[in-house]
Amino acid sequence: MRITTQMLNESARKAGLPVNRVSLLNYVKGNGSDSGLLGALAQKNSAAAESAKRTGYDRLEKAADKLGEKADALDGKEKDSVYDRARESGSTEEICDGVEELIGSYNNAIKILESMDGELNAYYGRSLEGILTGVREALSRIGITVSGNGTLNLDREKLQAADVDTLESVLGNTGMMKRLSYLAGRISDNAQTGANSLSTQYGSDGSSHTSSFNKYDFWG
Repeated sequence: MRITTQMLNESARKAGLPVNRVSLLNYVKGNGSDSGLLGALAQKNSAAAESAKRTGYDRLEKAADKLGEKADALDGKEKDSVYDRARESGSTEEICDGVEELIGSYNNAIKILESMDGELNAYYGRSLEGILTGVREALSRIGITVSGNGTLNLDREKLQAADVDTLESVLGNTGMMKRLSYLAGRISDNAQTGANSLSTQYGSDGSSHTSSFNKYDFWG
């Protein structure tokens, strides 16, 4: 099919791009400037890519913050911990609810990390899974298992059947929650840094700019 300048003008109008009454060749090339069709499309694609990355970083930061919050609640080192309250009330329901929320937050963080590009995100995903390596057998005794894709599954009935001492031994005394909380904090900090760095890589129109942003420090 023969493509005419009029057809390109109409396509550009529908796409929300500027319409210029110029020849087909100039329309595509923009006379060597950024005002042509190719330049406009590049800017539009860059802006879309920036928006998608920023959304990913924002989701990751919120997921990591939630994971850290839930891990801190099950750490059990503070006065009047969730385990102390369970002994006083004679019910482990609060602990079981906290574990279910922790698993949801953990799985959400894992899935977001897997959906994002970058060596650091892959590293953090592996690190989260690595925290569970030495405690898998203990976790399975209270109904928590690790699936093939790295997410956690919960047998609520098995969890509820465990007594307070067992739950505290597995969840509060192994150091797992402390490590999860620390790593969640690092993930959140770097997600925030990643979102902020986009403003140095792209202008408001989505075009690329030279960035002075340094590579992430895994732990700093």
